[in-house]
Amino acid sequence: MTDIDQVIRGEVAPGWEPVRQAFAAIMSGPGEHGAGLHIIHRGKTVVDLYGGSDGSGPYGPDTRQVVFSASKGIAAACLAVLADRGDLDFDAPVTRYWPEFGRRGKSGITVAHMLSHQAGLIAPRRGATLAEVLDGRPLADVLAGEPPRWPPGRPGYHAVTWGTLADELVRRITGGRLGEVLAELVCRPRDLVIGIGGAYASPPPAPVHTATRVPFLVRLTTAVFARPGTPVWEAMTVGGALTEPPDLWVGRPETLAAHLPAANGIATTRSLARLYDLLLPGTESPLVGERTWRAAVRPRARGRDRVLGIPSAYGCGFALPSRAWRLGSPTAFGHPGIGGALGLGDPRRGLALAFLPRTMPADALADDRHRTLLNAVTRVIGA
Repeated sequence: MTDIDQVIRGEVAPGWEPVRQAFAAIMSGPGEHGAGLHIIHRGKTVVDLYGGSDGSGPYGPDTRQVVFSASKGIAAACLAVLADRGDLDFDAPVTRYWPEFGRRGKSGITVAHMLSHQAGLIAPRRGATLAEVLDGRPLADVLAGEPPRWPPGRPGYHAVTWGTLADELVRRITGGRLGEVLAELVCRPRDLVIGIGGAYASPPPAPVHTATRVPFLVRLTTAVFARPGTPVWEAMTVGGALTEPPDLWVGRPETLAAHLPAANGIATTRSLARLYDLLLPGTESPLVGERTWRAAVRPRARGRDRVLGIPSAYGCGFALPSRAWRLGSPTAFGHPGIGGALGLGDPRRGLALAFLPRTMPADALADDRHRTLLNAVTRVIGA
């Protein structure tokens, strides 16, 4: 047994040793502070592994962590539940629920357009303030009065405003914030340790850390394609409202307490994997019916992303396999996050997976750790 093997805690089912080896290899890398990996296959937990520290002690099954944009997959599950209850129609115009949204040429935008990053509202043209972003509702009002930057038809990643729009949509339907509805309809009934905003931010989750080594090419690409004024910069900073690095901004109490369904979800590894397992058709006590699930994960937008600059694909809130979102299988759905978190389900393989690292990747769109783990999964159960 190697030294790194001794600091990897947890269990794997027989035959899943390649995944343990892959996880151990990741944890032996420079700058890795801690991580959890949980995999459910055909309804059975087959991998439950932890390594490193959560900042106050060993990283374990109860460690709560911010998952950044993997929050979008969590929020998408909540929206699917509303659709399954008959409260939301993905194919209806947004104005059915939010009449003011139809101003400035947006009356034809459907809920599916909005949730698949086709609304063209990555940031207000005048920019936004941090207070507007954290409150959410003022920013939603501003976005409702904006013309779309592009017509629907091609995706343009709404890094932060996706959550603002989804939160306001839920408020118009239910009267509550998305995080509140998530807790009431999804998490509390199933004992899932997952939350977005509000009281769930206390006690604080485990902090995340920036990558220790960023390759020159990644730095150069960021300097060129994410410079102020570019679509990436607009989307990621909401037009300059977010000035701090993500690891600092998301660790602030006011950020954690805000309702930001695109960015500040908090989860444990076990609960995130279980959420995706509950979404798979045929699972025991599924979260939604198969018809709703198919509507939620059906490709709604594909093509060269107007923000990311590479091909992306989306369902109603879920990222789908593409160059931007490498999910390990052509039938997978889920969402990664800029911090390295990954949650996904794969109905063909009966797979649900969650990986939550405390160290951010050098390149969020090409996290080598995801490739390492997903390749190991494929070695065990096939492509």
